[in-house]
Amino acid sequence: MALLIDSRDLAGLISVEDAIEAVRKGFNDQGLAPSFSAPKTRIQYEDRRITVHPGGCPNLEVSGMFIHAERFTFNDNAQQYNGAGRRVYVVYNSETAELRAVIIGSLPLYPFDTFEETFGTETSLTSAVGTNLMAREDCKVLGLYGTGLQARRHLVAMSTIRPIEVARIYSRSAENRDKFVSEMQEYCDFEIRAVQEPQEVAEGADLICCATNTNVPALYGAWLEPGQHVTSIVNSTKGVKEQAGLSKPRREIDDDVVERSDVILVNIREQSIVEEHGDLCEPIEKGITSWEALIEIGEILTGKASGRANNNQITLFKQNSDQGVGFMGLAGLACDIAEAEGIGLEI
Repeated sequence: MALLIDSRDLAGLISVEDAIEAVRKGFNDQGLAPSFSAPKTRIQYEDRRITVHPGGCPNLEVSGMFIHAERFTFNDNAQQYNGAGRRVYVVYNSETAELRAVIIGSLPLYPFDTFEETFGTETSLTSAVGTNLMAREDCKVLGLYGTGLQARRHLVAMSTIRPIEVARIYSRSAENRDKFVSEMQEYCDFEIRAVQEPQEVAEGADLICCATNTNVPALYGAWLEPGQHVTSIVNSTKGVKEQAGLSKPRREIDDDVVERSDVILVNIREQSIVEEHGDLCEPIEKGITSWEALIEIGEILTGKASGRANNNQITLFKQNSDQGVGFMGLAGLACDIAEAEGIGLEI
């Protein structure tokens, strides 16, 4: 029998640490069996879109897809949602091909998320997996661009994988910066400090995280220093560009960030090729880097490629869209917990 699970019933049962590890296991399986994974697929009409993330993890014995729908718009060079339905995991046992579960809603992982805000919690977990492979072990100063939901989650996720002692925060709105610091300090045992200028985020930071919804660069390569790591999450798609009437693809980092990065990590290369992500496609078109130079999470996890070679290198993780393998790693963990705790309705 399969289970129908309301993700809200799992609140308090999955730690951020365990969720990050589940996503890591999913990407490890992707590295071992890349043919059992595929880029996300998105269809769109005007401001309406639906996205499917397929993937299978043979070692975890789980396969299926993650599905979500939104209506969105753009205001002041930033993407905003007009509506977003509850996400859905469809989970199969990859060994028996039997349906194991349907999970309604993103997994509730962060204590500051309300029910209405739980969509998209998974993005920060993938960011943590990739960052953990690239950033120096001794990162203590976090520079964070953004003050929205993803920035809040990334603040916690980054401090879960590194011994952060201080975080510097910037967004264009001083009011949002101050509100972020005030509200998030209770969830962190380190200092959170708002800064007045975007360059101040990067100065002296060990780890820089761009968790914005911008269309134009938030971080410039001229600001980078040896030894730093950068994680960036904004990804343009052809459909988004057309719907927003943008003359160019969305960017969160400029070309110089890519040029100054000694090692560049992505989830999977094919995702950026298919969707024409601006932060990678434009520098590649200019000859700054190449698709062949990019390495994938699964390649590092399975020993097929190496990440940072020394503490002086600048590294970049372009988190180029959550993948089905990560969602299925999470789904397997959620199913294990639900079955052990007697959660869910048999269907």
